[in-house]
Amino acid sequence: MKHEKRYHSTEKVKIRFKRFRIAPYLEILLGLGLLAALGFAIWRYGVPFFTGLAHHAYSCSEPEATPSPTPVPTPEPTRDPYPDHALYDADLKALQTEIVIPEYQYATDLSVYGDTILAAVGNYTPDGTAAFVRAYLYDTAKGTHTFLALPLQYKSIRFPAMNARWIVYLDAAANGGGRLMAYDRQTQEAKALKTVHTGLVRPVLYGDTAVWIERTGQSRDKLFAVDLNTGESATIAIFDGSPYALSKPFLYESTLLYVSPEGKLTALDLDSGASETVAVEADYVHDPQMNGDGIAFLDTDHAADGHVLFYDGTGTVTVASGAVDFFLGDGFIAYSRYDKNYVYFYGDGTTFCTTRSDETAMLLAAGGDVIVWMDVTWRDKDILEWMRVR
Repeated sequence: MKHEKRYHSTEKVKIRFKRFRIAPYLEILLGLGLLAALGFAIWRYGVPFFTGLAHHAYSCSEPEATPSPTPVPTPEPTRDPYPDHALYDADLKALQTEIVIPEYQYATDLSVYGDTILAAVGNYTPDGTAAFVRAYLYDTAKGTHTFLALPLQYKSIRFPAMNARWIVYLDAAANGGGRLMAYDRQTQEAKALKTVHTGLVRPVLYGDTAVWIERTGQSRDKLFAVDLNTGESATIAIFDGSPYALSKPFLYESTLLYVSPEGKLTALDLDSGASETVAVEADYVHDPQMNGDGIAFLDTDHAADGHVLFYDGTGTVTVASGAVDFFLGDGFIAYSRYDKNYVYFYGDGTTFCTTRSDETAMLLAAGGDVIVWMDVTWRDKDILEWMRVR
């Protein structure tokens, strides 16, 4: 029997990687390793870079914002475009203060008076709804808080408003209605001003006078004013089926600002009784607010396609579009848009975003140089935040 001869080459054998069955898996592992290295590089170097950009006070991203593809070089140094604003290039996190309310889970109906933030606070009840049973006063100058047990006959404290002497609020029943109350901060005594039969009324204050709009019939609303010392009340306007009854009145010193049943922006001096129509350039006026510089208002009923406008006595300018709410402060208008808060300085037309990139915010109040909002990124407990705007 013949045997085949086997020859063994003495040359080195060249290994071809792709001939191995595990080659595709090794290639996948290599690709994953490269992706991991890229991810680490982004985390190590990219995240701090973009986080720094997010803290730029006026850098909130907007859906329609499109950066210029090629920056235009400036031949000479230019002047700081925002020389008078501390928000320019500010660290928002350092400027903002968080308020965690002890004992109570929820807060509502916030307002600002001087250095005080006022709110109604409470917890869930067995019927699954919240009862706001305390007034909460937070001192922004001292960073301290006080709970005030205002007298309640019904379920909740709603829409508290304060000045140096009074806190006026609705002692609200679960299904609406209740008692409009006045609490004397000097004597610590409370008294009922009026029985409210339906709905929730929101009072505003000037001195010893409270003003509110109340539903008094099937399609009738009335604008009332009451003297807190004597309890005497007067009807200022009657709204018969008018949509303008939904617009909140506003008090600045002795001037009552409201939208008349005919849709006219009206300024009434409570001391003299003189009334005038304010000729703003808008087809519709809602929730006007004023200070010594002008009047801000919405041109819709808080619709997503609405605008915030500002009238300075000579003309009307559009502050923002797509804004659902706003508050007027000293020298600025704070408004909310796309879950972000902004401040517009009407003196020079400058706008800054005051919401950090990692936060979703709901604007709640403003007054003086303070704005207040709620961090709604998570809702296990109401987290309030505030900052000074200069």
